Amino acid sequence: MQKTGLATLIGSLSILPLDAKSDTTFYGFISGGIESNKASGGQAPGYASRTRVVDHVSRLGFKGREDLGNGNSALWQLESGLRHFEQGGVDDRGQNAAFATRNSFIGLEHAAIGRILLGHHDSAYKMFTGSGNPTLGTALMPNATANQFGPSAVNSRGEARLNNSLHYYSPNWNGFKLGATWAMDETRQGGGNAKRLSLGLGYVWRGLTLAAAWDRRYDTAIAPAGNTPPSAVAGKSLSYHSLAASYRFDTGTLIGGNYEWGRLDPPGGERLRQDDWLIALSQPFGAAELKLSYGQLGALKQLGAGADGKDFRASQWLLGGGYRLSKTTQAFAYYTRIRNHAKASANFSVNPLYDQALGTPKASLSAGSDPQAMGLGLSIAF
Repeated sequence: MQKTGLATLIGSLSILPLDAKSDTTFYGFISGGIESNKASGGQAPGYASRTRVVDHVSRLGFKGREDLGNGNSALWQLESGLRHFEQGGVDDRGQNAAFATRNSFIGLEHAAIGRILLGHHDSAYKMFTGSGNPTLGTALMPNATANQFGPSAVNSRGEARLNNSLHYYSPNWNGFKLGATWAMDETRQGGGNAKRLSLGLGYVWRGLTLAAAWDRRYDTAIAPAGNTPPSAVAGKSLSYHSLAASYRFDTGTLIGGNYEWGRLDPPGGERLRQDDWLIALSQPFGAAELKLSYGQLGALKQLGAGADGKDFRASQWLLGGGYRLSKTTQAFAYYTRIRNHAKASANFSVNPLYDQALGTPKASLSAGSDPQAMGLGLSIAF
């Protein structure tokens, strides 16, 4: 009798959680590849030509939804990046894989009003004009080394995933969507409040996608005579504006582009300006797709006497393609190269190359180095 009762109890316990959490979805993908890369021409000895195994933003996630009635739902998601699974969870800056490093949040949604999210999530800027908008599609390979979008990349330098943030995303109103983000500064370094605000507006009509976005990071300055934000400085700010458009023809051909202009405050002196733009083209051929893109980061304008803003220019080519082996498995290939001028250090936003302090949090690419990569990869979704 005791054994029977124990078996029944264990059986009941194994069943109840499944019923209680029947709305939970486990998802993700594993994506890896092999590539040849190098970075040369800079102020350091460089990153000598080598072959490496790379992870293309592999991830695991759990998400769920609960119907609260009257058109209301509760939402949640926990998503974790595997952070270079080919190195046992440690990347080239010595960072370990951690739980919920990607979009992870709780929230509420109403079909007619939209959704409110609280947690760690992509900004509205990224979700509308950046690599977080798959409908726009101008980020041709956002999960591969060849990605051209990101704060340290050539294009879409205002996009980010933000801690301690509150987000609103509207439903589709006759093709229009709105988004807003408020990221709170809980550390208050430098005597300021380095909060971050983002706004996004999008419109989709048949094959046409249009988007605009704005992002401001308060009480933050860029490095002196540079274009990277080193620390919080009260009274300074970094502001980005972006416009993007794409059109997908009935043949599947996609053509699109982005234009971004940044307004950057140094610790002292006049506000600097730097713009970037990108054009992208993709063409499917049955199960295959060919992708071509070019992006350019312009001169840093309004520098002081004796400095040449053209030294901060950079550009990137991408030629790639994919082939769907099944609904969940894809093989892909790419070649990409960044050309940095004398004081520019644009890098791959996925699998960057470092030629200084490799394996430490201070790992960096020396100014003027030109990273390039050619690779083959395989992605399996589940």
